[in-house]
Amino acid sequence: MSDTGYIDSYYARTRQESMEHAALDGDLDVETLVIGGGLAGSAAALDLAERGHKVALIEGRRIGWGASGRNGGFASDGFPGGYMTLVAKLGLPRTRELHAIAVMGHQLLLQRIDAYAIACGPVVRGTLRCNIAGRGDDLLAFRDFMERSFGTHDEHWPRERVREALGTERYSDALFNPRTYAVHPLNLNLGMGRAAAEKGAQVFEATPALKLDLAAPRKVVHTPKGRIRADRVILTCGGYVESLDARLSAGTIPIATFVMATEPRGEALQSAIRVPHAIFDNEVATNYYRPLADTRILWGGRVLAWEPSPARIAERLKRDMVSFYPSLAKAKVEVAWGGMMPFTRHRLPVIGQLAPDVWYATGFGGLGVTLTTAAGRLIGAAIVEGDERWRLLASFGLPFAGGKLGRIPAQLVYWRHQLAAKLGPLLASRA
Repeated sequence: MSDTGYIDSYYARTRQESMEHAALDGDLDVETLVIGGGLAGSAAALDLAERGHKVALIEGRRIGWGASGRNGGFASDGFPGGYMTLVAKLGLPRTRELHAIAVMGHQLLLQRIDAYAIACGPVVRGTLRCNIAGRGDDLLAFRDFMERSFGTHDEHWPRERVREALGTERYSDALFNPRTYAVHPLNLNLGMGRAAAEKGAQVFEATPALKLDLAAPRKVVHTPKGRIRADRVILTCGGYVESLDARLSAGTIPIATFVMATEPRGEALQSAIRVPHAIFDNEVATNYYRPLADTRILWGGRVLAWEPSPARIAERLKRDMVSFYPSLAKAKVEVAWGGMMPFTRHRLPVIGQLAPDVWYATGFGGLGVTLTTAAGRLIGAAIVEGDERWRLLASFGLPFAGGKLGRIPAQLVYWRHQLAAKLGPLLASRA
């Protein structure tokens, strides 16, 4: 932990949004209390504050301390699992409704970045979805499906164009999505918290919720130095909910994912990555990476049920990077880190109520940068206007996932998929 209160990461080292918030000292009465200062909590507090609602947000550590401030910064208009899977499960009409929610959050976040001058840039447009050679994904069919079903317009890059952009033999082709963008997630989260405070929300850091009394019409949340009374409570604690609420803890699995940043590469960056876009692939436990403005490479990937040491994270991620880009073998890793993301058993984000006026939003997995903004808008609109769109996400439910104990089977499933991906081409070559 650094002296800023954040784990050591590239984002903590390059933090520009600087507003700090005092700890709560005394009692407080509000209309709505948000617990958890990640992207979902900050978005919910901001949305309610924009509506003139009396809202407070408490965070046990620092705003953006968890996975919201540590992720790859990819802002997508998609849903976890992909739209083909959703259409197969839910049908096209319902999936189109979900897509509209994702697009709403995607666009609203861009509007807020501009409106509140959030220093999370440079905001880099466009993402390459790369196909592992021999994996067999039909990107042309996927492009046509998305255009036909959702009106998107992605550009197919054949092998030759991918080779011009990326110095690797590991990819066969790619799709370029012009709608997505990449941001500095910690600055984004801090800026959202600042914006909420500027709009009238009361924001407190270093204020963990110790005990929840949620049965009565007026909820009471106990903190180290005071009590907060509220008409309603919104729980947005993500992968760090721990034992604060038994149902949320049991309904999610905290899974660790990892990111590293290299030293600046200067002109040597061109040997590997010759486009400014964010990049991800269809490897098991997706590799996701992007060149930064100062010519560093930010590289993320892998999943584990536990968090190794930063040195071990750096070693594993660099090995992954070099397996794709041998020209980066001499690149020094300056910092590496991990973070816990909450996954539901169905791997979809969920909004719901545990009881009347006790809201929650969780399970954003690896696509939370913009879906959290959508969740904040849906909850705010539900509370103030009676908007019912939140029920689309509530319908997924929160089935038992095992909490921390669920990490063990989740890890075994990951290893099984990883082994199958490695053996698939080998078995095909022997057939």
